Order: sequence, then structure tokens, then C-alpha cells
Amino acid sequence: MSASRSFSSSRMTTDADNTIILSPEKPTAAVVFMHGLGDTGHGWSDAMTVLAKGLPHVKFVLPTAHSMPVTLNMGMRMPAWYDIKSLERVNGDNADGIDGSRDRIMALVEKEVAGGIPASRIVLGGFSQGAALSLFSGYQTKVALGGVISMSGYLPRYSAFELAPETADVPLLVCHGEEDPVVRFEYCKMSKEKLEAAGVKTIEFHSYPDMQHGACMEELEDVTKWLQNVIPETQK
Repeated sequence: MSASRSFSSSRMTTDADNTIILSPEKPTAAVVFMHGLGDTGHGWSDAMTVLAKGLPHVKFVLPTAHSMPVTLNMGMRMPAWYDIKSLERVNGDNADGIDGSRDRIMALVEKEVAGGIPASRIVLGGFSQGAALSLFSGYQTKVALGGVISMSGYLPRYSAFELAPETADVPLLVCHGEEDPVVRFEYCKMSKEKLEAAGVKTIEFHSYPDMQHGACMEELEDVTKWLQNVIPETQK
């Protein structure tokens, strides 16, 4: 069963897999956005509604991670894209389960392509653990997407990361709060530098001096502007 509600020209629905979909009648681009640890797709529906106001041609797909025990939180089960053992360092965590989550997210991309939206008009994005998954997925695939967004995220499996050559031209937007006590700002900078060194050609970087582990309206405005450029309403 699905529930729906309308926001301006877009309609929000929930599918059988608990994926939130906010879409105009005839989208020409898509954003697949992953939530953070312990959250759901619904938790980001209001923020995506803000973005949708400036992107009336874009379909937003907000999947919810399956529940699993998370070592960091004493083995408690919660929605998670992969297991996290520690946030004390950016390197050294195996991120168990992330490969399966990547396959699931790329299947969503394939579904949008099958529905008529080209891969070059599809952006992967996320917050915190979801941002980590977007980086892991978007730059280790043979599919050249329209872009990748990392909000308060980091690059998982840092030392083992290898850029897929097909993705070198995929633009990246990195946004992070300088006062983040959960995913430290230094981890964001290290991840950005790693991606640059690996060969990602275009990275736009925004930091927010007073922001902790969350999002702010200035950041959402920056994301909207970036999306308007990489997946414009009129296709280039």
C-alpha cells in the first residue's frame, strides 16, 4: 500500500520497500538521496521538498536502509547502510554490509534509467552515513552519473579506495559543518583530498562555521544551486 501527499507540482508517495518518492508528473532528472545512521527516507522528505521548489523537473528518491545491528551503538538494530565500529578515525573500518547497500542503490539508478532518465541526469547524494554510501557508490561504478553530493560525510574504506576511470568527470559537491562532533571536519577534508588525488576532476566545497552534525538552510540553498547547474531543467 502507498500513501501520498502533494507539494506544489510534485507528489510524494511511499512504495512497498519504504522508499519515499517525490516527483513531478514528467521528471527529466533524478536525485537518489540516502539518510544517515538510524534515520529513514521519510526523515529527509521535508528537506527534499525544499529542494524540489527550486528543481521542479527533478524526481527525488529517498530509500530507507534495512535494519541491522550496529557495533558503534552496542549492537542495537537500526536502519543502517553498513556496520560502523568506530568514528574515531576515517580509516580502518571495514564498513561491513556496504557492498550490498551499493548494489541496492545502483539498482534504484538502473530503475530510473529504465524509466527514461539518463544516468547523466541522475545524482547520488546523502547525509552522514548516507553521504559515505553515495561517495562509495558514485565513484566505484562503470556508470557515469550526473553528480554526487556528500553532506556531513566521509569516504569509507579510505585506504582501499580506487576511482573507477569512468567516473573521473562526475562532479562532486561536498558540504560539512566545521563544528561537527560526529563526523569531524578533518575527516571531510581528508576524504576530499583523497578523492582529488584519485582523479575526481570537479569538486565544489562548502563549509559552515557554526554548523554541527546536521543541515542548515544555507546548505540546502547551496545544494539547490549546484543541482540547478549539473542537472538543469533544460538539458544541455
